Amino acid sequence: GFLRPHVPLYVPEKWFDLHPVADLEVPPYRSDDLDDVPPVALKINDLPMMPSTEWAIKSGEWKNIVQAYLACVSFVDYEIGRVIAALENSEFANNTVIVLWSDHGYRLGEKGTFAKHALWEPATNAPLMFAAPSLPQGKVVDSPAEMLSIYPTLLELCGLPAYEKNEGRSLVSEMLNEQGDEGFAITTFGMNNHTVKSNQFRYIRYEDGGEEFYDHEEDPNEWTNQANNPDYRYALDKLKQYLPQINVPWNRFSSYTFQPYFVEQKSRTGGVDETSRETGRVLK
Repeated sequence: GFLRPHVPLYVPEKWFDLHPVADLEVPPYRSDDLDDVPPVALKINDLPMMPSTEWAIKSGEWKNIVQAYLACVSFVDYEIGRVIAALENSEFANNTVIVLWSDHGYRLGEKGTFAKHALWEPATNAPLMFAAPSLPQGKVVDSPAEMLSIYPTLLELCGLPAYEKNEGRSLVSEMLNEQGDEGFAITTFGMNNHTVKSNQFRYIRYEDGGEEFYDHEEDPNEWTNQANNPDYRYALDKLKQYLPQINVPWNRFSSYTFQPYFVEQKSRTGGVDETSRETGRVLK
């Protein structure tokens, strides 16, 4: 796969030149954004190795970071184009399925830092694109989807039988109809920290029971936690029922040691084995 966009954010200068700093805008930001989130959310967001938004504002580096990120995206976009051009000029052009995805999103100053590590929208909203001879071009389906659905989707696109043990669902009908299901997508970060996303709402539940709830129609930046607002109780409870009932413990071979909260959680749940150099991530 492509390493960029990923820190360190550097590519040849010509890709930076496509995004003049003077023309750039930074994401919306509120300095009091995290005042209403649970303690575990703050622990997960404690990332001393990553630049904070306050530092970026004071140092004047915010737009430079955004420029570097966009430069990396443009570079990868060009390289993907080279791969597709080679495919289109080959004998496999009409019998190949292309899937482009990322394993996570990235915060460019939202929620106080520049990092992935979170269950909020910028960190969990990742690209997922399919191209195949049987699919329409340029169509966008605006509904939640999980990466678990990639394999079932490939099976259907390739005319292969579905596998009953797959947790994901095929997305082919949604891509053909341009109408997403009223479904949901789950993301897990660390043991027993989950978010459930529907078309309109995001619900987050942390291991200690702390909750967040956001209405994306009214609050697309997730600035106001509505978890204790009785007006949203029905919608919150509806998403809450989809929380995983079984929480997989930390991989004992994980050497995930750079974030204090996860080091503590690993130790507490019996998943510590610092002799390994492997990196483990806990999923549903």
